[in-house]
Amino acid sequence: MKVLNFCRITCNTVLVVYLSMSLALAGNPPVQNTGNNAKENATQTQTVAPPLRAFIVNNDLNNNGKVIQCAIDPTSETFSNCSDTGATKLNSPGSIALNADGTQAFVVNYLNNTLIQCAVNPGSGEFSHCSDTSATKLNGASGMTLNLLGTRIFVANTWSHNVIECAIDPASGEFSNCDDAGVTGLKAPCDLTLNPTETRIFIADLNDNKVVQCSVEPTSGKLSNCGDTGATGLDAPSSIALNPDGTRAFIVNGTLHGKVIQCAVDQASGMFSNCSDTGANKLDVPTSMTLNAAGTRAFIADNKADNVIGCKVNPSTGAFSNCQDTGATKIHVPWYIRIQS
Repeated sequence: MKVLNFCRITCNTVLVVYLSMSLALAGNPPVQNTGNNAKENATQTQTVAPPLRAFIVNNDLNNNGKVIQCAIDPTSETFSNCSDTGATKLNSPGSIALNADGTQAFVVNYLNNTLIQCAVNPGSGEFSHCSDTSATKLNGASGMTLNLLGTRIFVANTWSHNVIECAIDPASGEFSNCDDAGVTGLKAPCDLTLNPTETRIFIADLNDNKVVQCSVEPTSGKLSNCGDTGATGLDAPSSIALNPDGTRAFIVNGTLHGKVIQCAVDQASGMFSNCSDTGANKLDVPTSMTLNAAGTRAFIADNKADNVIGCKVNPSTGAFSNCQDTGATKIHVPWYIRIQS
């Protein structure tokens, strides 16, 4: 069952529409400065890696929305010390993307079609110096994905049924040369992700119940040779993630009591096969998911239940188990989740 514009509707509206339509990380080990004598050995210093963090986009129209950060326990993957990142210039934020070292965040504003960039303090998760990136041609922008160098971003335009790509100045975070990436035939693209080699992009098309794949031209960012991946079991797909080696895709069905579907990915052709339910449970209206760096744990934002569910992932089969509430607090109408890894 399709849920029109699901990927950018508030929780209450989603339920009305749905019912009316019948519906990795343990961190690097401490680095010790080993001296050459007993005194130096006795006064060894330690450098502690920043904690693993989750960033959750609250799409709360009553207060313009927030981005919440939570520390993740690397042994249990429970969340703690959740707080507002302090992100400013928000207006119904829809998604977030982080650069490779987690020092820069990009947040798209759905209502006024702007894209904000903020500096991130890796130690505290706090945002600062938020400013408009000057991104253009946004129209109901939703999911985003960055290349590893942080020099190009792809944005799913839900209302315009297309994908926009922009060049990024990594130093300033400013965008330039934003343009239609060239994919056609989309009905409501909601989320997208690049494969590890950045030669292929996968787009969750919510209103067409498909995942579309395209080849990526590395210099221009243009998309070509687009086609259906053949994924099955989809119902209003609102989010997509790949495991670390790009051989398995996980797709969130953004419906009431939605499921998470996993599919094997042929890296040569981009085609999906052997799709099945992961077995994720405790879900009400899931909207977005992300994996830890090892691909052994999934975190799923639940828009209706105002929580984040964590599940163990079997890397060999893609099956989920031991799904539990992470204990995240300050969550209200969560729409998108990403991990600083």
